[in-house]
Amino acid sequence: MGKQTLRIGLSLALMVVLLVLFLWNVNLADVGKTLENANPWWMLAAVGIALFSYWLRAVRWGMILRPVGHARHSSLVIVTAIGYAAMTLLPARMGDLVRPLLLARRDRLVVSGTLASILTERLFDLWSVLVFFLLFVFFPPAMVMTSEARHDLHLLSLTGYILAAGLVLGSLLALVMFRYQERFIDWMTSPLRRFIPRWHQPVQHFLHHFLEGLKILQRPHDLAETLAMSLLLWWLIFWQVKAVFLAFGLTMPLRAGYLIVTLAVIGLAIPTPGGIGGFHKGVQIGLASFFGVGLDRATGIAIAYHATCFLPITVIGLLCLPLLHISLKEATALAADKPAVED
Repeated sequence: MGKQTLRIGLSLALMVVLLVLFLWNVNLADVGKTLENANPWWMLAAVGIALFSYWLRAVRWGMILRPVGHARHSSLVIVTAIGYAAMTLLPARMGDLVRPLLLARRDRLVVSGTLASILTERLFDLWSVLVFFLLFVFFPPAMVMTSEARHDLHLLSLTGYILAAGLVLGSLLALVMFRYQERFIDWMTSPLRRFIPRWHQPVQHFLHHFLEGLKILQRPHDLAETLAMSLLLWWLIFWQVKAVFLAFGLTMPLRAGYLIVTLAVIGLAIPTPGGIGGFHKGVQIGLASFFGVGLDRATGIAIAYHATCFLPITVIGLLCLPLLHISLKEATALAADKPAVED
C-alpha cells in the first residue's frame, strides 16, 4: 500500500510540475481567446477521428490476442473505452493494468497473456510512431526554427535512429527467445528452484502464458496484418492533428503532425493521469520551437488537441462501466492489486 501511495503521489507531483512549465510565461487571456476562436466543425471532426481510432485500437488488440484466445468484439470495445478512461483519471498509468485485467475477467482469458498483449501493443505503437517520425526527418516540411531548435531536432533525429536500431535488435532477440523458450524460462527461474522451490512452477507457468501473449511477433501473417493496422491507426491520428490545426487556422502539411505527435507521445510516456502536462508541453514545444507558432496560440492548440484525445473517450468509458457491473473505484482496486502469478 505504501509503494502504491508513493507512486500515485509522484505521478500527481509530476503533473503539477509539468503544468507549471507548460503555463510558464503564457498569457492565459490570449490562450482563452485562441480557444474561443477555434472552428467547432473542425474540432468535431477531430473528435470523430479520435473515437474511430480508439475503435481501431480495440480491433487491433483482438488481433494481438489471437495466440492467447478469442476475445469478443464487444468486450474489446467496452474494455478499451474503460481502460482509456482509467488512464485519463487515474495516476501512474493504472489504466494500462485495468484494461487487460478487465478483459481477462470478462472473457475468461489468461491474465498473463492479456498483460503481455499490452506490451506487444506498445511495441507496435512505438514502431509506427518511429516510422512516421523518420519519414518526417527524411522529408521535412517547411519550418521556422532558431539555431537552437535545429540542434534540438538533430538530437531528436539521432535518438530516433538509435531507438529504431534498438527496436530491430530487440525484435531479433525476441525471435531467438521464442525459438528457445523452454531453455529461456528454465534459465530465468533456476534461482527460484534453488532458493524458493514452491514459487518455481507457478512462475514458470506465468512466464509461458506471458510469452504466449507476445507470440504474434512470431507469426508472419498476423504480424504483417497487425503492423498494417497499426500504421493505418497512426495515419488516422495524424489526420486528427491536422483537423485540430485547421480548427485554429493552421494550414501546415500532414507531415508536420508526424513531429508533433512524436513529441506528444514522448510527453505521454511520463506517468501522469492522461499524460496531463507532458503531452501538453510536447505539443507546445513542437509548435512554438519548430513551426514558429506563437506561445499562447501553441498553448491553446495543445489544450484542444489533448481534449479531443481524452475527454470523449473518458465520458464513453465511464458510461460503459455499468455494462461490466463495476465502478471506477473497483477498477482502481483491481489495478492496484498485483495480478496473481497463477492463472
